[in-house]
Amino acid sequence: MTEQKGFHDILTSPAENRQQVTASFYDRIFESKLISDLPSKRRQKRIAIYREVIGRGHKAILEIGCGRGDLTYALVNHAEKVVGIDISVKGIELARKRKDLWSLTEEQSRKIEFLPMPAVQLDFADATFDWALSTSLVEHLHPDDIIRHMLEVRRTLRPGGKYLIWCPNRLGHHQDREHHLSMLCYSEWIEKLREAGFSGFRSTLTWRLPMIDAGYKVFLEQFLTTLRFKLLWTHLGVRNVFLVAVR
Repeated sequence: MTEQKGFHDILTSPAENRQQVTASFYDRIFESKLISDLPSKRRQKRIAIYREVIGRGHKAILEIGCGRGDLTYALVNHAEKVVGIDISVKGIELARKRKDLWSLTEEQSRKIEFLPMPAVQLDFADATFDWALSTSLVEHLHPDDIIRHMLEVRRTLRPGGKYLIWCPNRLGHHQDREHHLSMLCYSEWIEKLREAGFSGFRSTLTWRLPMIDAGYKVFLEQFLTTLRFKLLWTHLGVRNVFLVAVR
């Protein structure tokens, strides 16, 4: 089965079968991944930004769609507990096997937990986490599942907790759109998050810190769409969406 057909199957599957179809598809993808593959330099730079934005001293952090677990492991010193979840059992198995790559102490290892779980049905109590984050996840969700996912995230966050998302911008000149079932831009993601009860939207000034009001990115994407100059999208940090929303 090609990846394009797999995403088509997810998009067209009935709601009652969608999570099973999605899990089977991603299991096949993770079966081909190697334990020893390290994050790319680009991914490492993004992880460094995520760590700085999140900061240390938290009780619990949740990564949704953790895949091989690189970001979950990278946050081990930022909270007393760091949980990575993924709909793929194979992905979770791979993440657990990659522990030795990170040279963790016994204390650090006890902080990390990986669980197979869909992004639209979080098996956690209300108000469990200080932060939730998803990178390259929300664009792969079925459009009908977006609000359900965000409501679940908000439920599991403590009052004042934050949700960080990173994903491609619908307006950002990406070529791999067939892999992205829910391509939205800054203004559209903010609208969805607000519908789910989030507020206080922030983003990076460019593709790096400091953090500023996300309304600036909404202005930029509207301005650059009118300007039709593709190069500036990357340099100004709007080719992809980086949002932090507050519960």
